[in-house]
Amino acid sequence: MSSLRFETKELAHIEVYGRHHGKMVAKLKNVSSSGAFFELAQSEYVPRRGDMLCVTVHLTSLKKSHVLHAEVVWGRGLGFGAQFVAKEELVTKMLQGKAD
Repeated sequence: MSSLRFETKELAHIEVYGRHHGKMVAKLKNVSSSGAFFELAQSEYVPRRGDMLCVTVHLTSLKKSHVLHAEVVWGRGLGFGAQFVAKEELVTKMLQGKAD
């Protein structure tokens, strides 16, 4: 069963934990209660399956930002899909990834 997705054009700053120094700017193309699809205009590094992310979404219409954590579950070209992860699960998932 898939979650209902909503299209958006908001910008997001993405940090890949442990793999990339600095933040990337991406378009948040669509979002659901369980995840989101991001697209980079260009980047030296494109997040790949298993990467853990810290995502800051800038909600321009509300003049607010929202920080969330996610795991990349698929990618194609400069686009990638990520599943949201609760902050409490973040460290556990990161440690599991290092053990694999």
